[in-house]
Amino acid sequence: MTSRDRVIAAIEFGSPDGVPFLNAQFPGALWRHGRKLVDLLHDYPDDFGDRNISIPPRPAGPGLFEEYTDEWGCAWRRIKGWSAGEVTRPPLADWDQFKSYRLPPPSIAKHFNEEFRPDLFAGGPLPPARDWYALYGWFDLFERMQFLRGSESLLMDLGENRPELHELADRIVERNLAMIHRYIAQGVDGVFIGDDWGTQTGSLISPRQWREFFKPRYARMFQPLKAAGKHIFFHSCGWTVDFWDDLIGLGVNVLNIQHSIIPRPLLERLRGRVCICSDPSRQQTMPFGTPAQVERHIREIVEIFHTPAGGLIQRGEVAPDWPLENIQAMYKVFAEYHPACNFLPAAPGRPAEELNLLTLNS
Repeated sequence: MTSRDRVIAAIEFGSPDGVPFLNAQFPGALWRHGRKLVDLLHDYPDDFGDRNISIPPRPAGPGLFEEYTDEWGCAWRRIKGWSAGEVTRPPLADWDQFKSYRLPPPSIAKHFNEEFRPDLFAGGPLPPARDWYALYGWFDLFERMQFLRGSESLLMDLGENRPELHELADRIVERNLAMIHRYIAQGVDGVFIGDDWGTQTGSLISPRQWREFFKPRYARMFQPLKAAGKHIFFHSCGWTVDFWDDLIGLGVNVLNIQHSIIPRPLLERLRGRVCICSDPSRQQTMPFGTPAQVERHIREIVEIFHTPAGGLIQRGEVAPDWPLENIQAMYKVFAEYHPACNFLPAAPGRPAEELNLLTLNS
């Protein structure tokens, strides 16, 4: 199987030859571990074409935090090397500003300070015969509304069912759809859509309100992807149990959920129903556990979600607070369930014999 075949088989329960995995890392992790982490990631090239990992430049200026304003007019403050941070000045803090507010036009825009892959559009459509799975894009709705209004104001708006809120949501959906159609035209295999819907112990709004306001709008965003035969990856952190059946019913192919905070008996309800893109415990095991505990944790994830027909994509978003030995332990177990001998190249300066120690004994 090629990497692309493996991912498709895992998603569609078509009996892959192993458990595919997806590399992901925060800039701060690369700053902390440097070449050791870069070399490790090069030793474990993923099934999604991630081959150009390097240490990104550090933000200019002293201090722990950095500030920036995005193309939506949202002013952000974040810890350097992590993700987006939080909006300190939403552009629609007052609804009076909505009359003159214009969403940025659909473009190869920035989101969470990551490029929407301009290289994807620079050279024409993707080659259909590629051997890796093309997963691109990131589209949200609830979170974008929070960024524009502020979280507290948005929750009040939802309670009051303000008419402006419906117009704002529909305008965001239309912009997302314009970009989704562009990704479909480029020949991607799958697209990431997502909003964080949970706290540690419950959902942020009632399931009834979610189904009335957000579910139909997700359905609109999913429709062209389903019609084009593309896979829908849906990300959501926190307690998301209330929405699983709805998302699966809407056609989500892959759930990327914070499963480490959810009891195993509930997680087992997903086994065999939908593919899971894993999220190892970023709050406990990965930053604070021992390598042996990390290995047990990753094996348990496989035990819960993987079936002989598929159903799991391994992913661990390497954070700056993860010790290198724990990252190594995670990838060691990834390799145990992956036919690595078929795709691990001899890295520059590394003898092939050394890399063979990472392969499956099958």
